[in-house]
Amino acid sequence: MRLFIAIQVPEYVKVCAAAVADILSQAGADIKWVEYENYHLTLKFLGEVDKKQLVKLKEKLDKAARATAPFNLAVSRPGCFPGRKNPRVLFLGISAQTDMALELGNRIDTGLSELGFKPDHRRHFHLTLGRFRSQINKEKLLTLSENMQQEIDSRAFRVAEFYLMESQLSKQGPVYKVVDTLKLGQ
Repeated sequence: MRLFIAIQVPEYVKVCAAAVADILSQAGADIKWVEYENYHLTLKFLGEVDKKQLVKLKEKLDKAARATAPFNLAVSRPGCFPGRKNPRVLFLGISAQTDMALELGNRIDTGLSELGFKPDHRRHFHLTLGRFRSQINKEKLLTLSENMQQEIDSRAFRVAEFYLMESQLSKQGPVYKVVDTLKLGQ
């Protein structure tokens, strides 16, 4: 099973992300846009995991969830990884209580390291809008993205749970399925 751990975003954040992507697509850059239903915040990518590990994996995630109080996040301005010179990922930034999200990520890493998963050394929470396939019209898109504050709905949303997700790859793009829901602070 190809697994990752994610925070789902509310509908208004998806609407905002889709509106931003729609405006940025007018730059004509060569980007593979994320499908509307797949917008989320990744806490950790696990990769291929044996089904035999699921019970212990869920136990460790539940422990991290129970030790973390709910918190608020919000989307912010667009950006790109690894940088403007040779971008590969276009995203909306994340703001508000990112320290709490980092704490949750560290708790997840601590528990999962006991199962052999490597910890993430650098976390940068973001909502992926798309991935650059080439550098065509890159500058036009990045210039357009720099002036996009009005289009961003930066209302905070409550994070009270996170999800263990399965990613099934297909020709139409990835299909995500919830494997488990983990409630914070319980």
